Amino acid sequence: MQCAISGQTPETPVVSKKSGHVYEKRLIVKYIDAEGKCPATGEELTADDLLDVRSEGAVKPRPAEAASIPGLFLSCRCGAVHDNEWDDLMLETHTLKQHLNQTRQELSQSLYQNDAACRVIARLHRERDEALAQVQAQRTVLAQAQAAAPAAAAAVEEMQTEDDGEEGISPAAHAQMQAKWKELSKKRKKRAMPDDLASQETVSAWGEVSRNTLHKTSPKGITCLDLHPSKPNLVLTGGVDKTAIVFDRDTQAQVATLSGHTKRITDACFHPTRELLLTSSADKTARVWQAQAEGDGGGYKAAHVLDDHDGEVVGATVHATGDFMATASKDKSWAFYDINRGRLLKHVKNDEYSEGYNCVRFHPDGLILGTGTGDALVRIWDMKQAANVANFKGHEGGVNALAFSENGYYMASAGEDGYARLWDLRKLTNFDNLTIGDGAAHSVAFDFSGSYLAAGGKKCTKVFAVKTWGELATYGGYGGSVTGVKFGKSASFLATSSMDRTLRFYGTA
Repeated sequence: MQCAISGQTPETPVVSKKSGHVYEKRLIVKYIDAEGKCPATGEELTADDLLDVRSEGAVKPRPAEAASIPGLFLSCRCGAVHDNEWDDLMLETHTLKQHLNQTRQELSQSLYQNDAACRVIARLHRERDEALAQVQAQRTVLAQAQAAAPAAAAAVEEMQTEDDGEEGISPAAHAQMQAKWKELSKKRKKRAMPDDLASQETVSAWGEVSRNTLHKTSPKGITCLDLHPSKPNLVLTGGVDKTAIVFDRDTQAQVATLSGHTKRITDACFHPTRELLLTSSADKTARVWQAQAEGDGGGYKAAHVLDDHDGEVVGATVHATGDFMATASKDKSWAFYDINRGRLLKHVKNDEYSEGYNCVRFHPDGLILGTGTGDALVRIWDMKQAANVANFKGHEGGVNALAFSENGYYMASAGEDGYARLWDLRKLTNFDNLTIGDGAAHSVAFDFSGSYLAAGGKKCTKVFAVKTWGELATYGGYGGSVTGVKFGKSASFLATSSMDRTLRFYGTA
């Protein structure tokens, strides 16, 4: 037995009823008189809580401790004075040990708190840098626009601005677009990744879950694809057969067929907030389709036919406000419309361009417009001035498709050279090129979170992880070019369309 205070074998051992610790009676009594509690547990303790430990007397051998300085002092002590000094020394030593342990615990807690504070500061710095990067992306584009203003003004004079019914972009429309840009920029800074976003491991393990054959067999082919923004079961496709089809993937049935164009459909999309559809066609027109009530026969009816282009209309895209849209054409022009009235607001054309446009897309914030051309350029337009403020060179053939990431500063383009090229709008540079297989790349799309990129090429589709740009999956087996790729909500699935008339869905079976 050893005393819990001195660590020595007690001469008069006692045990605490409450804690079971053994003490030298003389030491514990003095401690109780001074502190009134147990030195080991800190509980309240009195002399009545101590029990004497009875043991047979025996001649104790000379302990090893007798060779130590405390042992020598103990063996040489005599009288009550030395006893008191020894006892006081042991009590003080015990108290110092307790204080040392407490100080160590407080120091450990302070170190943990400091580490946690450093982590919070690092996270705040990272979030600040990301927010500054997003702001810089917009400032770079606007700065380019301001720097190019004099030259743009001269260029605009050379452009043939179609006067046939053009109203111009009013100050009210500019103010509306500017307000929407501020609103979306603020939301983007606060937006977190969705909790149910598919992981890279999940996306890598996707397989084909369904396949449907749409549109007529002659002439055959699906030319474009879009998913409903709030009803993920609805899919919109455009075909070589001059029609657009709304398909319900849950019921595996066609909901509506939109007829009216006289040549193949080149692009089709859902309106982000209203029951409207947009289509463009090789017949030189674009159409706005309004959903009809069941009492009116259901389906969709052409609300506006936009016929301001002189060549094939290659694309239609909705502005972030939902009140405007843009089209682009092989006639080297793009047009900006009031979607509610079907009125032309701006028509920008330049006959000096060597090739017309192949595709068109608005930036998610709406202040810039991207167009892909047949002469391997991506032209960026400032909507405030309708001026060409930047050109991206890199493709070795026509640019077939464009996509902007919701992070605001990444853009992807798909070209005839078989690459999906990645561009940083902050630095106006091409920072990576992804091979999409043999032949041309026809389609490209980011998921809404900006975490994944899909691209369609000649008879294959590839999915990549954003930032690392590593390939996660490749899907083959197509009988024609992949003309459309779209991610479902939270990257829960991928939809593709092809010239072999198939609409395919990839996900977790």
